[in-house]
Amino acid sequence: MRLFRLDRSGRGTILGPLEDQVMHLVWAAGRPVVVSDVHRALQQKRQNLAYSTVKAILTNLSGKGFLKKRAQGRSNVFTAAISQADFKEQVVGEVLNALAKDYRNPLLMNLVDRLASDPSTLDDLEKLIALKRVEGVGDE
Repeated sequence: MRLFRLDRSGRGTILGPLEDQVMHLVWAAGRPVVVSDVHRALQQKRQNLAYSTVKAILTNLSGKGFLKKRAQGRSNVFTAAISQADFKEQVVGEVLNALAKDYRNPLLMNLVDRLASDPSTLDDLEKLIALKRVEGVGDE
C-alpha cells in the first residue's frame, strides 16, 4: 500500500508535494504535455525547479502508473493515465481498506457518529446497507 499523507493545506494524497503539484498541472492542462510545459507552469507558480528535476518528477509519475509517457521526436510527451476523479477514488479506497483492516471498529464508529447528525444521511446509509445485503456480501 502507498503511504497516505496530508499536504500543507490539509488535502490528502499518496503523492509527494511536488508530484501532487505536477499531477494537478497535467490534469488542468487537459492535453498531453512536455517537460517544458510543466516547467514553465511551475515557474509561474514561483516554483524555481531545475528542468531536470521536473523531468525526473514526470518520469517517476510515469513509472508509478499515474502518467503515460511516449516519445515524440526528441521529446517525451506525458498524459494522465488516470483521471483526477478516479485518482481520488483510488486514494479513498486504499485509505479505507487499510483502516478497515487495522482499525475496523473505530472506523465504523467514527463513520456512524459523523453520519448520525443528519437523519437523511443515516437513511441513505441504511438503504445502501440493505442493497448490499440483497446483492450479497462479497459477491463481485
